[in-house]
Amino acid sequence: MVNGLFFTELKSKTNIEIPTEIANGLLLQEGDKIEVSIKKIKTKRLDIKISRNPLAKLLTILD
Repeated sequence: MVNGLFFTELKSKTNIEIPTEIANGLLLQEGDKIEVSIKKIKTKRLDIKISRNPLAKLLTILD
């Protein structure tokens, strides 16, 4: 499982934009289902982090 974390600003009241680095890093395609968690922050800094879950490989081996 690959996870991406990014901070962004609302483009309109109900729309956010997923950064290209996240979309490419997660290999997102049109129609993919994604999980979204939203939290309002006070920082002005925008950042991106992409990481692999090391347990995903272990879970695959155990299946």
